[in-house]
Order: sequence, then structure tokens, then C-alpha cells
Amino acid sequence: MKQIKHIALLLLTVAYLSATAGGTENARASFEQGTAAYKNGEYLEALAYFKEAETDTEGFAINYNLGNTCYKLNKIPESILYLERALKFDPANEDARYNLRLANERIADRIESLPKTKLALWWEDFRFGMGPDGWAYITVILSIAAALFFFLFAFGKNSGLRRFGFFTGLICVFLLIAGITLSSSAEAFRYTPFSAVIFTDKVDVKSEPRQESTEVFVLHAGTRVSLLRSEGDWYHIEIASGNRGWIKEEDLRKI
Repeated sequence: MKQIKHIALLLLTVAYLSATAGGTENARASFEQGTAAYKNGEYLEALAYFKEAETDTEGFAINYNLGNTCYKLNKIPESILYLERALKFDPANEDARYNLRLANERIADRIESLPKTKLALWWEDFRFGMGPDGWAYITVILSIAAALFFFLFAFGKNSGLRRFGFFTGLICVFLLIAGITLSSSAEAFRYTPFSAVIFTDKVDVKSEPRQESTEVFVLHAGTRVSLLRSEGDWYHIEIASGNRGWIKEEDLRKI
């Protein structure tokens, strides 16, 4: 029988405490209690504790644990939702990707999408893994470096030193612009809901954002969809096969 992978208890706790340095003591305590309950096989209790911790914090560890706990409780749509959210914080994490594949094997709709190459996963992890804060720190360092090199260009004692300061400062400026772009991209990836998970057992996808419009296909709970645009309380969605249609907002949960 296939089992979901687990990060070691100590590593999960350390990762969570690092991610919640600014969180509340109650959130950290709830997370630790949830981890202990999960380790003892008390999954309902663990879920309650993790839910308490979730209200005051965010990050890979809390979403990963919620996803694994929901899987153990056979809450498959919830498991998929939380594992997808975990991957927004660590896009290349192999354990989360493996567990997500197992969860997707338990849903009714088997919609095949092209697997991502190792290069694509590396690029995702490079662009999004540090998050907007990580890229923001890098841009601050680059801006200081650019200022120092241009200072060297302006006040260097010889032409060679000034030339070095100018061109190195110019490189820092280009890297700074790239860093700002990547920071903005990482923020959009992490916090903008471009996709969602179906939570209603069975959804009739419509051709138009009206209840009386034609049914084009059917989706079931746990299916991941891309969000294209909204109109009122309707969302225009696309599935991995490329089929598109409209569903009500109440039928999905945003990732």
C-alpha cells in the first residue's frame, strides 16, 4: 500500500519555527501539539491543532502537515489544496510533489497534464523558492553594491579603478532590475490565486456564466483548475486538457 512521505519530525518543527519567527506563541504551540498528535496517529486531533496554527501563520511546513493530515483522514480535496499551497513556498519539494501525486490518484477525474522537466522545476524553484522577501533582500544588497561601485567610479584614484567601478556598478544595476522583477513575480506566484481545487462532489461546468446555460462537461471534487477570469460569482476555468467552462465560486477553493 502506498504511503505518503513524511519529513522528519524534528526538521518539520525547526522549519516551522523558522517560518513563524514573527508568529504568535499560541501558533507555535498548536503546531507542536499537532505534530505530536500526528506522530501518535491521532489525526483528527492533529488536524484541529494545525488548523489553529494556520490562523496565525503561513509557510511550507504548516500547509504540508495539513495536506498530509487531511490525506490520512481521507479528506482528499483538502489534502490536494494544502499540498498545492505548500508548493507555492517550495515549488521543487520532492516529498510534497510525491504526496500530491498520491492524492491525485484518489480523485475521480484523471486529467493528464504534461510532466515538468527537471530544468522547469529548477527554474520554478529559482524564481519562486526564496519568495518575495528573499528577492527583496537580494535587491537591497545589489542596490548597496551598485552605490559603492559608482562611488568608486566617481572618486577612484586612477582610470582603471574608475572604469572597474563603472562597469561593475552597471552590472549591479541590471541585476537589481532583474531582482525587482523576480521579487514581483514571486509575490504574484505565492499570493495571487491563479488556480483552485474543486470542492463540490460533482460540478456541471457551463458554457456561459448562467445557471441555465449549456453543460459542457462535469468535474468532481479534488480536480485542480486554472482560473482565467471572474464574472460576478462565476469563474471561467480551464483544466489540464485545455477544456474551458464556467463554474460558481462556491464550488471551489482557491490555492
